[in-house]
Amino acid sequence: MTTQKRYSSVSVALIAISGAVALLSSFGASQGALGLLLIASPGQEGLREVLAGQVWRLVTPMFIHFGIMHFVFNMMWLWDLGKVIETRKGVRFYLLFVIAVGTIANLTQYFFTRSPFFGGMSGVVYGLFGYIWIRGRADADFGSALHKTTVVMMLAWFVLCWTGLVGPIANWAHTAGLLLGAAWAFATGRGHDVATAATPRAAMEEQVEYLSTSDMLQIEAQRQWVRDQVQPDARYRYDSVEGKLDVIAAVVSRMSQRPADARQIKSLDIALGDALVQETGARWATLNGRDGRTPVLIMSEARMTIFPLLVIARLMQGNQSFDVHQVFRDTLQTLRATPVVAAHL
Repeated sequence: MTTQKRYSSVSVALIAISGAVALLSSFGASQGALGLLLIASPGQEGLREVLAGQVWRLVTPMFIHFGIMHFVFNMMWLWDLGKVIETRKGVRFYLLFVIAVGTIANLTQYFFTRSPFFGGMSGVVYGLFGYIWIRGRADADFGSALHKTTVVMMLAWFVLCWTGLVGPIANWAHTAGLLLGAAWAFATGRGHDVATAATPRAAMEEQVEYLSTSDMLQIEAQRQWVRDQVQPDARYRYDSVEGKLDVIAAVVSRMSQRPADARQIKSLDIALGDALVQETGARWATLNGRDGRTPVLIMSEARMTIFPLLVIARLMQGNQSFDVHQVFRDTLQTLRATPVVAAHL
């Protein structure tokens, strides 16, 4: 089982530098502050400064961001994807990867556009994405690191940017990053086909990871669906454990009278998980397995105890009648009593 780091030290450093550059340059609006960070000085032909010794210019454009949203989205993806790389490959590899991919992405963008006015971490982000995506097809340790939704979102955004509908984008940097990351993974990951076949099924199928951005968005959408089942003037009750359980019980009662949607049932498990977190101080995470990503609660950092949130879903699939408050009490007792092994509730 691969337990993913809560954060990447390399990503933290990259985000800190990018944040400092963003503030000093007013998010790219102050061109004077960007002078030594652009790949070339405006009006210059070729890379004279780089050839004269200012080699940092090959890397520094990745720290430049034009606007708050440009900065926020790049940093979110860097945070999520960077954890995957640093957990599985280490700090040195991640740092080398960022420098190599960032340099080639910047050179590619400049070569095709001949303009130094570009920047952003997105070339590196697409490199990380390409590496994890392709490596996951041969290496069990990367196999479930990317949710299918993440792959679709990244590729859809890549194509949309090339249409020109979202304004000026460093598309050549995106493309170079994606291709280099994918090629790097293909070149270094072919030997893992045999290793994958020999990996114990349990190790392949269960990987605990901290929530990614897409995980958090999905869970929040499920929470919101449960909140929407409460009358607006009574939604304050959802803030308490008892209030959450009352809402779950009311929705379960309604669902027993008509066919229930699987996603809605899973939303009830998320609400139950929130009640357990509120009561115990447990933390949310994700368990990757054959059937996809399952929200879980982690009770102990040092002695990892995980609890997949499938309680209500399994009870309803079995057409069993149950008392939500009793289910909560039973689950709470199991959570507090379980020593070390993962308990599939």
